[in-house]
Amino acid sequence: MFSNTFALFSLLPLSVAHFVLTWPPSRGFDDANAVNFPCGGFDSASSSRTDFPMSGGPIQLDMHHTQTNLAVYLAVGSDPGNNYNITLRPTLAEEGPGNFCLGMVSVPSDLNISDGTPATIQVVTNGDPDGGLYQCADVTLTNTALSTDDYDSHCKNDTIKVTAENISGNPNETTSEPTPTSAGANASNSPGLAAHPTITSWLLGAAGLAGLALL
Repeated sequence: MFSNTFALFSLLPLSVAHFVLTWPPSRGFDDANAVNFPCGGFDSASSSRTDFPMSGGPIQLDMHHTQTNLAVYLAVGSDPGNNYNITLRPTLAEEGPGNFCLGMVSVPSDLNISDGTPATIQVVTNGDPDGGLYQCADVTLTNTALSTDDYDSHCKNDTIKVTAENISGNPNETTSEPTPTSAGANASNSPGLAAHPTITSWLLGAAGLAGLALL
């Protein structure tokens, strides 16, 4: 019976897995190093870059928590280091795992960035109890908009609900409860850590199941 209990708890890392940046394609994903700023253990820029329209494009995520705070940042240059000082989407809170598309994420026009400029997009969430989770995508900023078909192919939503927007602070330093908003399940028209109660609920659920296994 005890072996069943330990086997159950060994599944917890899978249950509380983090998130994956799927478009623009990320530099890479390593769950164990996702806590490392700035790009989750992938410090070198990718040799291949994805064209990203400055007028607005989707950020497609695969969320693995039931509650997450997240934000999107930008660093300009071919090798920007830690200089993610441009906010593309301020911190928001979402509920529901699965496909989550942040639609029409645009680059501020007052930055006067030229067509063809290399840059890196960083997504930050609060999915680790000790800090943030980070993933990056290397892009080439362009004046060319995505076609409708291309946009739709990179923007998918499951049953996702945005519960708060414009939360003060970065996701990795957000501790206060988010303020509810009327944003609906289609997050593609709304503006980086899953809430800690999510992890707690998994632990309590596993403990309950373990107790049943001992009966």
